[in-house]
Amino acid sequence: MKRIHLFPLVLILIACSAGIMAAERAPDVSFATLEEGHRASLEDFRGQVVVLNLWAVWCSPCIIEIPHLVRLQPELEAVGATVIGLAVDSGSAEAIRRFWNNRLEIEPVYPLWKTTVAEAGELFDARTYPTTLIIDREGRIRESLLGLQTREDLLAAVQPYL
Repeated sequence: MKRIHLFPLVLILIACSAGIMAAERAPDVSFATLEEGHRASLEDFRGQVVVLNLWAVWCSPCIIEIPHLVRLQPELEAVGATVIGLAVDSGSAEAIRRFWNNRLEIEPVYPLWKTTVAEAGELFDARTYPTTLIIDREGRIRESLLGLQTREDLLAAVQPYL
């Protein structure tokens, strides 16, 4: 009679359920910023925890969520972390600035970058907006939050990586 050893399988299942498996590294690509001719990448923020928020000017939940991110930024900045807003198919840099000034009526307090729906899907598997990724200090994606998040939700999600 052949013996089946289940112990290694049990260890793998426990590791997967406990989140011990290696996190995926954030892609090393650059994005256009709102400053003409400038580009930035997540690699520029290595050593910081990054809350990468994929949003769009045409996204109603994003409009509700952005003020929460603005309130969160000073708290994160104080502990070596930052929010980055990645605007998805939201027009020119000037259109994005107008959206913040006229629609949101607030000043951006964190970096704003631009991308396309196709690139957001390919790089971050983003299929809905807002999508928020928590990236640790080593550049690994630790959390992927779908839909509208409050300041409290985001703070709780980022806390383990600070």
